[in-house]
Amino acid sequence: MRNDKDKISQFQLMKNIQLVLLIAFFGLASADIIINKSKRCECSSFIKSECDKWYDCKWNESSCLEKECSDYATEDKCTGDCQWKGGKCIDVKKECENMPTEESCSNMAGCGWKDNKCIEFTQCSDFIVTKAERCSVLQGENGERCQAKGVSVTTLFYKHLAVAAGFQCENKVYVDCSKFVTEATCKGVATATAKCQWKSDGKCYAFELKTCRDADGFNQMCDPKYCKKDGQICVNKACSDITIQAQCMSLPKIDSSKSTLCKWGADNKCAIATDATHLNEQTCNDVTFGSYHWVTDTCQQCSSNWILSIMSLIILVALI
Repeated sequence: MRNDKDKISQFQLMKNIQLVLLIAFFGLASADIIINKSKRCECSSFIKSECDKWYDCKWNESSCLEKECSDYATEDKCTGDCQWKGGKCIDVKKECENMPTEESCSNMAGCGWKDNKCIEFTQCSDFIVTKAERCSVLQGENGERCQAKGVSVTTLFYKHLAVAAGFQCENKVYVDCSKFVTEATCKGVATATAKCQWKSDGKCYAFELKTCRDADGFNQMCDPKYCKKDGQICVNKACSDITIQAQCMSLPKIDSSKSTLCKWGADNKCAIATDATHLNEQTCNDVTFGSYHWVTDTCQQCSSNWILSIMSLIILVALI
């Protein structure tokens, strides 16, 4: 008798799990489309008109291929595992010692210019640079940041100072915003991602916009690119806030690598898109920042993690 009850309980549990998985599956199928700019399709996924739009792709008779280092004719395009040397782009892994100029060295993460050569980053005080802003790009593996010694945070960003002897770099100095007691003095960089801002409660805080509601109480911090004012609070913008058809394409998120896909409806209103069927061969790749491509007369997302997740979900449901 007990075994029968156990079997019934196990069967009911499996059915409940199956129901939850099915709900999750259909939820994925009908969810809003979030475009991830950092997950662009591979070159091989593009048709010719799409292939021609991307600097790292090339069309080879009947297919789109990823460019090789030798395909880049200018230094600014010679990036990644390619290196500009002797007036051409070659396939060599970039190392600090291979950077021939202070400028190229400054653009290489984990490197710094010292004694007329490029070396691996050691500590901020070891480096003297010709431009103050080059101190600010120096960064150690532990996230240590630098700044030009004797140059205030405000002047560093608003004007260029030229000193023949160069700028001595030092560890980045952050300020304690809570020490400022007036709006006029509430200035400076609090962390690598936050700045001091005055709040309506009469205090100075380290402010970073991660969500629109973070801007509540901070004058001018409700960024109109992502947010809008709703009375005294700052809320997310929606596709429905777009009133011009030509602008009803996508809505950027505070996380700059993502945006929400929008669609102009038959009611002449902009709304959130749940698929990309409204995009055509010309707009498919552009509006989605290359994360979708044109295939079999439809705009489709390239094979990626979400497809694998759905397949895994289907298999799991089938096994229950």
